[in-house]
Amino acid sequence: MKFEQDLIEGTLVRRYKRFLADVVLESGEEITAHCANPGSMSGCSEPGSKVLLSLQSNPKRKFKHQLEIVYNGRTPIGVHTGRPNSIVAEAIMKGKIPEVAGYARMRREVAYGKNSRIDILLEGNGLRTCYIEVKNVSMARENVAYFPDAKTERGTKHLRELANIVREGHRAMVIFLAQRGDVRGFKPAEDIDPDFSEALRDASARGVEILCFRSRVSKKGIEFEKPIDLDIN
Repeated sequence: MKFEQDLIEGTLVRRYKRFLADVVLESGEEITAHCANPGSMSGCSEPGSKVLLSLQSNPKRKFKHQLEIVYNGRTPIGVHTGRPNSIVAEAIMKGKIPEVAGYARMRREVAYGKNSRIDILLEGNGLRTCYIEVKNVSMARENVAYFPDAKTERGTKHLRELANIVREGHRAMVIFLAQRGDVRGFKPAEDIDPDFSEALRDASARGVEILCFRSRVSKKGIEFEKPIDLDIN
């Protein structure tokens, strides 16, 4: 996924109210940017961190700047939780995820379950319909990616609904995408949300497929890279 325009560099002053971030631009101007990330952003929200912002053209937006990348030291981390859906969809279309090769059609944001929407739905060519939930991962400890970085009742609900999808005879899959290139493995963050961790293990036991990948993040774009080791036990 390439950014449509050059990103704007700044320094993070603070991230607050979940969806706002104050940033000082290189010009010295302090602005408020939208932060599309409801999590804690643990490890990527320290004041003084270098950040990269996109400029949004929609005149109806209250904040024209969008927080895209935060640097932890020299490591760029994608923090926009809406980006992984597009990155994974692009990877599927380019044949980079062999587990879901061969489908004829892809749909996005399709209603299912109880007031839920699946991120990606794959159909056609005589294959079992595949429901894919994509999770953004930004937190890491000692080169291992962890999810979630805050308690997520919604995420736990989705796992249970995916298990029901498998029981109905379809395929269901969770794809964790780390928006950082310094991780070699993935684990659920048991200490932050034990309910999600248990639901993930239960979903896996019931046939929900779990895949984990990392991406290469730069000011030019966020590129789907390769699978990383999974440990949910």
